[in-house]
Amino acid sequence: MMEYEKDWFMRQVKAAVFNPFKKASEVQVMPMIQVTDEGTGENYSVPIQSYLSELILTLKVNQAENILFSESKKMTDEQFFDLGNWFYDRVNNLSDEELKEANFSRAEIHQGIADLGQSV
Repeated sequence: MMEYEKDWFMRQVKAAVFNPFKKASEVQVMPMIQVTDEGTGENYSVPIQSYLSELILTLKVNQAENILFSESKKMTDEQFFDLGNWFYDRVNNLSDEELKEANFSRAEIHQGIADLGQSV
């Protein structure tokens, strides 16, 4: 993991979804997901993209992919497509060693992108 990715703020900046084709006046609202803090047991809502980003950075890619698709019904097709493209782009940027450690392959990335296109 690169040094700047260990910094919380830099991870949040890198996780931001920006669609340059949207009009500036359109607000891009990211769906939220309910998560439970493992330490305190407290439930809270976080942007799904931030949660997926944390899972990717900790190499829990399979779990992140499962969440992406299970939460898709709570999003518009456009939100799901944008988030899915962001997700697979981030996962594709992992090194081969990181993918191996995450038990995820480049073939799964390509299959996920294909599934994403079929679901929209």
